[in-house]
Amino acid sequence: MARKRIPPTRVWRYGLLTVILGLVTVSALGFGQRSFEAWCPFGGMESLWGLFRAGEFSCSTGPLNLSLMIGIIVLALVAKKAFCGWACPIGFLGELAARFGKIFWRKRPSIATKANDYAKLLRYAALILSLYFTYKLGELVLRGYDPFFLIFSGFGHGSAGTVSLIVLIAIAAGAFVVPMFFCRYLCPLGATLDPFSRVGLVKLVRNEQTCTMCGVCQKVCPQDIAPQDMRVVRARDCTNCLECVDACPVKGALEIKAVI
Repeated sequence: MARKRIPPTRVWRYGLLTVILGLVTVSALGFGQRSFEAWCPFGGMESLWGLFRAGEFSCSTGPLNLSLMIGIIVLALVAKKAFCGWACPIGFLGELAARFGKIFWRKRPSIATKANDYAKLLRYAALILSLYFTYKLGELVLRGYDPFFLIFSGFGHGSAGTVSLIVLIAIAAGAFVVPMFFCRYLCPLGATLDPFSRVGLVKLVRNEQTCTMCGVCQKVCPQDIAPQDMRVVRARDCTNCLECVDACPVKGALEIKAVI
């Protein structure tokens, strides 16, 4: 049996993600000039109330967190959630977990469309709760439940002990069952980017004349988006990872274009 070829875009994307994951790991081990937390863009959101109210950053957040947050919002306006598919280390680990999970699933359980859509509302709850308690208490309360902090800090200061361990295990288990489990349902940064991603300039466009409606694009999409049902993919969860473009059996049926 011929070995399955790895899509070329994935090679470049995973290469970039591996470099970023490595740099964050080096920083987390104490070899960088900054704490690994300085590279968390959501820290920019968490710092806003402290800046507004007292003119200073909250807890361990700083100017880099805010700069990254602004930069990623601008990126979302240009290329939707490209950060999530091309740069986020937690998204990368989630995608790898989903691929590893295929080994154990003869047929992966499917989530009904309505249930999937309703479950995505949880990330808005995560966003609201994390910001509310951070602004109220002046502490980064998300630390104890944030896989980024828990993994790279090794359950450091701010973790919630056994509760944090249970949360991380649950997120990891979810990733084996539902691809991009944390990104889909719990990520507050994803919720923050949603409105900007909807109007992102660079989108996937389907050629209705050449598309055969085979559905391969949806099968390979980490976010379970159905490009075959759309002319222009405006879905808030699209990360422009281009897995669907590489998998499409008809050249040119799916293309990445600037569309208003």
